[in-house]
Amino acid sequence: MSTPAGGDTRAADDRLRARLRPAGLAAHAGPFLFAAGLLALLAAATRLRLEGTAEFADPGWDRHYYLQAARDGPWDFHIAPYCWRVLVPLAAWASPLPLQWTFFGIAATALAAAGAALWMLLREEGLPAPLAAAGMLLMFSAGWGVRYQLADFWLPDAAATAAIVLAMRFARQGRARAFALTLLAGALAKEVALAAAPLALTLAPTTASPRVRALRAAAMTAPAVAASLAVRLAIPAWNDDPAYIASLPPVIARFPEIVANYHYPDLLREVGWNGRVRGFDRSLAEALTTRTFGPLMLLLAAAGAVARPGLALRLAPFAALVLAQLLVARDTERLIAFAAPAAAWLAAVGAAELCRRGWVSPAQVTVIAGGAFALALAAGKNTFALEFPAQAALACASALALGAVRLRVSLRG
Repeated sequence: MSTPAGGDTRAADDRLRARLRPAGLAAHAGPFLFAAGLLALLAAATRLRLEGTAEFADPGWDRHYYLQAARDGPWDFHIAPYCWRVLVPLAAWASPLPLQWTFFGIAATALAAAGAALWMLLREEGLPAPLAAAGMLLMFSAGWGVRYQLADFWLPDAAATAAIVLAMRFARQGRARAFALTLLAGALAKEVALAAAPLALTLAPTTASPRVRALRAAAMTAPAVAASLAVRLAIPAWNDDPAYIASLPPVIARFPEIVANYHYPDLLREVGWNGRVRGFDRSLAEALTTRTFGPLMLLLAAAGAVARPGLALRLAPFAALVLAQLLVARDTERLIAFAAPAAAWLAAVGAAELCRRGWVSPAQVTVIAGGAFALALAAGKNTFALEFPAQAALACASALALGAVRLRVSLRG
């Protein structure tokens, strides 16, 4: 009998989907607990923005807007862009627990889930457990990423990070419904999650025609885009209304200039063109690289991009959309750090290539990544930017130690 047209393609897809079949709860428990342990260490080494602390009381910061949205209900809060990030304040408003511990519980659970999802993703890539652990350690060592999101747990950033990592995994597994729901939840938490939308096309494990792939990706991302637009239409922004701003608590009302004139064309001109393009300097260059990710993760990610350029290209649209936030938002490292999961993925792949060449073992990579995490822990309790001298010293010391080990083995041989 002849093979039906497309039979080989469907068989290949079925084999890949079987290999990427979702693991059971028990398989997720270990990575989740490992991530929770790392978060506990971060919490112990970080000054959390708890009520009653000087860090929490510092006026004008984003946490006060999200807390107000949770107190009133998101539909009664009208300061953009915070009023459009409804998911976490809505969950806190509906929770019977105190607001502080609801916000903290959401952030901690989301970050543990993000770590576990990255672990499972790397294992599904065929990497051994030590390299999966190294990838998680590197992602958690990005101070303006996970550590800051845990410190200022009032923000929806942790929920967006979880949505991004889960979307990566679901896209690679070809789980259309799970991807669509995750992206929808992420978009309602914070719009940066929409940066993961291209992954529905670039990471999909299918050899179907480009037209079919594009249509399927559009269907997977449409609910999130529609929901994001619907929220913006349903909740108007009153940033330019002095009477409304004056009605808010003093910690917000005293600083109307922070939220005034929230219009994308103006932001694109003031922040994007004048601030980022014309004002590009060494500080911004460092924020884009070493201050956010550290030299170790960047070097390993570069090795991963060389080893698997196809993967780097498939992740590139996501990274580009993350960086595009800088054109309309004044925060820098906080925004760039949303690309840390992709950087950690490439770094783990780069480490795997070094292991394949015999330059390092998976266990040694885990120890080195643990050193990067330890350096992040050892920084000041309010320090989130990675310190280049310490991180560079770790990378150099690791390279020298590995070189010495290889030389010793060669001489013995």
